Amino acid sequence: MDSSSDKNNMDASSDGNVSFWPDIFDPRNWDALDSKTIDILVENGPKRDLTIKKGRKDKNKRCFSSIFYTRVLPNGEKCDRDWLVYSRELDKVFCFCCKLFRKGHGKGHLPSEGFNDWAHISIRIREHETSAEHVLNMVTWYDLRLRLQKHQTINCVAQRQLEKEKDHWRKVLFRILLMVKFLAKHNLAFRGTNSTLYQDNNGNFLGLVEMLAEFDPIIQEHVRRITNNETHVHYLGHGIQNELIHLLASAIKSEIIKKIKEAKYFSIILDCSPDASHQEQMSLIIRYFNASSTFVSIEESFLGFLDVNDTTGQGLFDVLQEELRNLDLDIDDVRGQSYDNGANMKGKNNGVQRKLLDKNPRAFYS
Repeated sequence: MDSSSDKNNMDASSDGNVSFWPDIFDPRNWDALDSKTIDILVENGPKRDLTIKKGRKDKNKRCFSSIFYTRVLPNGEKCDRDWLVYSRELDKVFCFCCKLFRKGHGKGHLPSEGFNDWAHISIRIREHETSAEHVLNMVTWYDLRLRLQKHQTINCVAQRQLEKEKDHWRKVLFRILLMVKFLAKHNLAFRGTNSTLYQDNNGNFLGLVEMLAEFDPIIQEHVRRITNNETHVHYLGHGIQNELIHLLASAIKSEIIKKIKEAKYFSIILDCSPDASHQEQMSLIIRYFNASSTFVSIEESFLGFLDVNDTTGQGLFDVLQEELRNLDLDIDDVRGQSYDNGANMKGKNNGVQRKLLDKNPRAFYS
């Protein structure tokens, strides 16, 4: 092999399926290979360190020599023994194809633990390369390599089927995401009193799924699998709905924060009110200059409700300051503040207005 094998080794090693091996081209790691790793080895062939001309000398002053890589035919023609691999670490030679494709233990040491009897290496190599088992493994190697290069392996067929299935689920999730986006945008309830397809009172979300299944082949196939119990993973439950709502909300909030940072300066609008469980909550709205669209405009964006346990001016200000820090917004960039008529909000001495002005005198109150 030429120096390009180093690149192949790097590419193969970076593959997520074979990253377990420190070096898949090292014969020490060829005893328990998965099919994916074998495919990589077959397609790229064995790796040789061509800088090694001779190996370590044994007690008889004999050693491996690179001349063993070449076979001289009876007519004087020379050919490469591409199946022969030398391991510097083990100081042994191996048969590449027999090591990968042998059935059982194999005959001799070349297909198994390696051979290092340098006094008899020439004889052993000649015996091995003419054996029926070696010839069969060579044919298996070359045939598989050819099919891999032409993408005609059984694994390739399975891979295409896998890609087809992945594409199906990708399209299913895309449609589910659009349904969640539609219901959230129009402020519609997702769930009813029933959570089963084609049952009464199962809510708007499952109703949309049933409607799409009338004409959309992707959802139609998805519903067929569910109703025929071919899959128990359907992504139609309340858990995935809540997760997608959260992901959409996070994406929208990120875009709003991006616009605010581009504008740099902004104003805050706060209001407090208890919810149904009597937990005091403070709504946070940010007013900013939007220059990202074609028409320059002033926008106000609601960024969420903040739980409040301390309703004093200092407590409310602490909640606001912490939220701005979480949103990665600088409190020194606040140029306006607006609240309701509560004393703990607009108070000139101890209200949020005063606490913010002490921190940032440029935050004009209205």
